[in-house]
Amino acid sequence: MKLALILNVIDPKIGGVMIMGDRGTGKSTTIRAIADLLPEIPVVADDMFNSHPSDLELMGDEVRNLIKKQEAVETRFIKVPMVDLPLGATEDRVCGTIDIEKALMEGVKTFEPGLLAKANRGILYVDEVNLLDDHLVDILLDSAASGW
Repeated sequence: MKLALILNVIDPKIGGVMIMGDRGTGKSTTIRAIADLLPEIPVVADDMFNSHPSDLELMGDEVRNLIKKQEAVETRFIKVPMVDLPLGATEDRVCGTIDIEKALMEGVKTFEPGLLAKANRGILYVDEVNLLDDHLVDILLDSAASGW
């Protein structure tokens, strides 16, 4: 477990680590401790995907377009995101959806990011993955495989 977590911290393109063990063996505690130990990461301010300010592979489309136009982007440092996936999560909660409130009140189509966006460049902690709906597991595996 230790080697897998260290390697995943060094190279997040590995795609994640699945930890199995009996209840009470410290799986959750270990993951939360690693999140606290990691250094802060640079992100583009007010970006919903925690885009990296200079690495094109780690940018959302909007930030990438700003960079290509050579517009300045404001950056800040944040703690590595640690997001828990609740057992009752729905697909729109995981992937994101249209912000219905803004659509009805302001007439504007706006994307409301899901848990995957919030966990981007960080840690998505899924406890009891065997209790999730199959389609959510498929989404998580596709996301890990694609790097997003």
